[in-house]
Amino acid sequence: MKSFNKAFLILILLSSCKKNNDYILNSFTVAKDTLIIRTEKQKGENLFPLGAVPIEFKKQSDTFPYPIKYPNQIQNAQRFLLETDFQEKEHFYVDIIKGIKNRQEVFSVDENNNKDLSDDKIRPIEIMKWDSTEPLIKCRYLISNGNEIVTDSSWIKIGLVNKRLFVGRSEHLLAKFNIDNNNYEIGIIEYRNARSFTYGLDSEISLISQNGKRIDSINKRDLRKLGEFINLNGASYKFDSISNNGEYISLVKEKHTESKIGTQVGMIAPAFKIVTTKGDTINSSNLFNKTTIIANSCGCGGDVESTNAFYEIQNNYKDINVLHIDSNIKTNLDGLHIDMQNTFNQDFYKKYRMQYCSRMCYVIGDDKRILDKFLITDWKNNLPELIKE
Repeated sequence: MKSFNKAFLILILLSSCKKNNDYILNSFTVAKDTLIIRTEKQKGENLFPLGAVPIEFKKQSDTFPYPIKYPNQIQNAQRFLLETDFQEKEHFYVDIIKGIKNRQEVFSVDENNNKDLSDDKIRPIEIMKWDSTEPLIKCRYLISNGNEIVTDSSWIKIGLVNKRLFVGRSEHLLAKFNIDNNNYEIGIIEYRNARSFTYGLDSEISLISQNGKRIDSINKRDLRKLGEFINLNGASYKFDSISNNGEYISLVKEKHTESKIGTQVGMIAPAFKIVTTKGDTINSSNLFNKTTIIANSCGCGGDVESTNAFYEIQNNYKDINVLHIDSNIKTNLDGLHIDMQNTFNQDFYKKYRMQYCSRMCYVIGDDKRILDKFLITDWKNNLPELIKE
């Protein structure tokens, strides 16, 4: 709950500074070390592609925390509770139902959060439209802002993925502010959290524009996690915290970031000790004398493309170290394979994977710093120049 506590402190700080016009305008001086910045919620994902998760519907006869009113037009209705706040002890939900209307599969969302779906739109079940904002559904819900329970709203996408109904929130945050005469725009997403509206679990930010000059595209190397640093006009600011509902972020100026350890590009790579699927124990100090690639794939989840990408990297680059991270890896394979489910490798997992299905690829130079990071399936666009250098 560390990020939640930080967000709570932010709100306390805000309440004591609410008469400060500079704060209200997101306007700061270069002498200010801590920036408390108000964000604005935006429809859709824009430059930040997000995922979705499968919906596990239950029958009406199952146990639910409260009753709802079902629309008469839907037969054989089943229900799903989309939890809105993963950090609050009290549980809040958005109700989603599916069923049959006129022999067609349909669904409905409690868009106004009144526990009555008879006044909500009934929609046909269709293939997920990942890149379109047209089918997004706006819904209201309860969530903690770190200080009190408030009513908020956002957009969700619902559609079929491999013949199964998926749901995911579809929003991003923008923060516009200035430091003296420099204007900035930062985008924020909750990268892995498609199943609630909570921020702080895996929030990431990226600079979108500076003094009117916009960035056309954002990739993984541009995103900064909580605790990582963003450069604003030559100064380094740590992405220190975000409120539970994403309403505020804090950036803290720090010096000597060149000595920081982490997986942000330019940082000193975290040291590690691992055991391979063949039972060999390897220390990072024996690897970092030449370029080392830590390649996450997700073959355990049926993702053939990311697993094949690892083997392509291994076959194309012989004079580097390539470590493969996944689960349920066969023990007779050539190369350095690390099973993330082996308890010995948990520290390594926390440093270089941090989620069950990861496709992140880290490149570590012989100076022990992170040279680059990208999705493993993009290796052909990134590795050739790095390895040549």
